[in-house]
Amino acid sequence: MQNRLISPIRVVVAEDDSAYRELLCEQLRLTPDLDVIGEAQDGREAVAAVGRLKPDVLTLDLDLPGMNGLDVLYVTRWCSPDTKVIIISGRDEESIIQEALRQGAKGYVVKGDGTDLKKTIRVVHDGEVWARRQVLTAIIAEMGNAGQPAPPYDGG
Repeated sequence: MQNRLISPIRVVVAEDDSAYRELLCEQLRLTPDLDVIGEAQDGREAVAAVGRLKPDVLTLDLDLPGMNGLDVLYVTRWCSPDTKVIIISGRDEESIIQEALRQGAKGYVVKGDGTDLKKTIRVVHDGEVWARRQVLTAIIAEMGNAGQPAPPYDGG
């Protein structure tokens, strides 16, 4: 049986903290099946990199200067619809995570929570969604309730 070469997953990293961005890129570059093809330190650079490079995956900080992460996510979905976006943020409020996923993010990782980002990138690239279980449970429950009839009006 022949071995088939698999193309590495092409990643753009958008992070304003230069030390964190460099560490993240270094870790990803040490992984043979991941290829960091671009970096951005603000929202405008992120949009330009995605538009120019059309990565498979964009890792995106929510709190970027120049253009916030949700706006970058919106533009990415328009200019590079095949690019999957993983939010990597220090913000861990469930409402923010849910909003990012509703806006089209395919993953959400809280900085410093011990998540294996390489695994997250692979999982999202393969078409799955990555977030905390309780967040996914809440979104699924919300979707299930969307088709439910309103409770009867009691006249009060």
